[in-house]
Amino acid sequence: MAIAESNVLESSRPIPPLTAEEEGMDAIIHTRITNDERPLRRVVKKFHNYASLVHHPLVPPGSSATVEDAREAFLIELASFELALKKSMMVCEAERRQVEEYQRERERIEKDHDALRGQIDELKVALEHAHMERKRKVEYDLIAEKINTLPSRDELEQAIRSLENDMAAINAEHETQDRIIRGQKTALDSIIMDLSSLRLMGKDKESSISRLGTPATTPAPDSTEADDALPAMRDSSQMVDEGMVEDEEKETGEVAEEKEDGEDDESEDIPLSSHLNPTAKEFALGSHTPSSLHLQHPEEDDDIEMGEVAEDPKVKAKKAREELEEGEASDASSALSDPPDD
Repeated sequence: MAIAESNVLESSRPIPPLTAEEEGMDAIIHTRITNDERPLRRVVKKFHNYASLVHHPLVPPGSSATVEDAREAFLIELASFELALKKSMMVCEAERRQVEEYQRERERIEKDHDALRGQIDELKVALEHAHMERKRKVEYDLIAEKINTLPSRDELEQAIRSLENDMAAINAEHETQDRIIRGQKTALDSIIMDLSSLRLMGKDKESSISRLGTPATTPAPDSTEADDALPAMRDSSQMVDEGMVEDEEKETGEVAEEKEDGEDDESEDIPLSSHLNPTAKEFALGSHTPSSLHLQHPEEDDDIEMGEVAEDPKVKAKKAREELEEGEASDASSALSDPPDD
């Protein structure tokens, strides 16, 4: 079966051209094949000689020994022909064995060829893996260099702890500032409530004066109380403003020693109303306060004493009421008239 397959493979493949040496060997083999007919011819000739002597010829032979000689010559020639046939058979057998050996060698070479081809493919794959591994090693070396340039885990943990401590300190400071601001806000609310109560008291007194209808009954101590309360209000507003400025300095983290003296003076002169309500006007005593009204009445009395006719008390009460209403309107439009929104 293997021989048949090899023959099929040989027939399918193209025959290569013969070289000069192979052509010479082919010619020798051809001559040997063509010359192999000579022993057969000799055997046939000896057989015919023997046959012609065995049958009774028309002309009798000269002696009887010729028949035996012809017979012996024929047998000898036949034996030599048999030897030649055996030799040819041995040669054919040897050639067959050589062909089988050649086929086995060819199969072995093909197997080796296939094995080598498989090894080459495996080596190619191994080479690709080696290239990939080398590339990964180079990338690993680069990453390792970058990692070595970074700080260690202990240093990072220490930095994180320091940042956490800073955050805790900032949160504590923020809470402290919130408490301070809430306290200042409470104090400011109480001051505003006191100012509102004072303003309401002044309005009540003015309304009582307007009911009486005489401007002479306007109490003078009210203006003095308002004038005395006004510096205290300004001092309290300055204190609150200074506390708010200090809180802002703490929040921004600026050092108090870096500030200039002029800036401190400006921060002290800023009124409270500018922080609470920047659009509100500053409070100023109007020309129609009870004190001014009280000061105007002596002039009127002087005019009356000079011999002029005194006006009707009802007319005077009406004028005083109108002036009080104008004073109330001016007080209501001041910066301290309404408490600011929280």
